Amino acid sequence: MRALIKNELRRSRRHLFIWLGIMFLLIGFCYYEYLSLKDSLGEVALMLSGMPRLLTTMFGVKGDFNTALGWYSCIYFWVSILAFVYALNLGISCIAKEVKNGTSAYLFTKPVCRTEIVFSKIIASAVNLLMFSAFSGLCNYVLLILPTGGLEQPAAALTTTIGLYLTQLMFFFVGLLISSIVKKYKAAVQVGTVFLLTSYFLAITAQYSGIRFLDLLSPLRYFDVYEVTLNGIRIFSLVLAFLIMVICIFITAMQWKKREV
Repeated sequence: MRALIKNELRRSRRHLFIWLGIMFLLIGFCYYEYLSLKDSLGEVALMLSGMPRLLTTMFGVKGDFNTALGWYSCIYFWVSILAFVYALNLGISCIAKEVKNGTSAYLFTKPVCRTEIVFSKIIASAVNLLMFSAFSGLCNYVLLILPTGGLEQPAAALTTTIGLYLTQLMFFFVGLLISSIVKKYKAAVQVGTVFLLTSYFLAITAQYSGIRFLDLLSPLRYFDVYEVTLNGIRIFSLVLAFLIMVICIFITAMQWKKREV
């Protein structure tokens, strides 16, 4: 198992660095954007307050845009979208790409069961996602939080990064579940795209309407950056997130066990 995990980490390293580079460029652009806007943020906030609430909600604007929390939560919204796309893509391609490229024919002939191979890929992917979230959290703190004077909640940088990681894990396991059910890689990507867009739509609808029940239907609402910053991580959301992940792992394991027969 350890050799499989090390091999998977080595194989996925280039892919991870590419996504880290894209994320760093995005946050770096937002940093220079802040430098150019910091003297006129009050005017921008006033302009945003006159826009339809649905429109500002769609672009991740929450609270007072002229504050450190308002700026951080808005930029975090776009950074998190990139993080979730990476996590979902990682989950879908974890095994489906092996099947698409024909390498699974060799991989699954090794003297280990398919379940062991799948779980080694899951562990390696969880490590990659942890590295992504940690690097993202560091960049957010240095390039988004510190330049704005810091947040009033000292632990917010850590708790929001943990929330990002947990949400990434949810998207990853959903992607893994999709790839175990939908056998063709292209079809799995399409299903994953629909799931991500649906999650985004439900998150916007939940935030705009204030219907708390809709929060349960979108992973994007489980660890919302604005709410986590102000109130911390809710135990209910944490338990529900782990429950979703366990269910996805269980169904995925059952699906791959069937393929061994």
